[in-house]
Amino acid sequence: MEPLHTIDEVARILRVSRSTAFRKKKDDNWPCIRVGTTLLFDEENIKQIIDMYRQTPPPPKTVPNVGIRAARKRNSK
Repeated sequence: MEPLHTIDEVARILRVSRSTAFRKKKDDNWPCIRVGTTLLFDEENIKQIIDMYRQTPPPPKTVPNVGIRAARKRNSK
């Protein structure tokens, strides 16, 4: 059986404050196991939370070649 983590431990794992973890649990509906008033998280819950916030890097910026040749000719004179 996997160990269960408290919200304080999850906050430490995710490197956020305890209050942020409680707010995100409420606002973003983090998956967890509730036993009475205690919130417990297994490893799969933590992975799901991380995946909720995973972002893909933006595509690299490309500079159009329009006007580069004309600017070089003007600057070389």
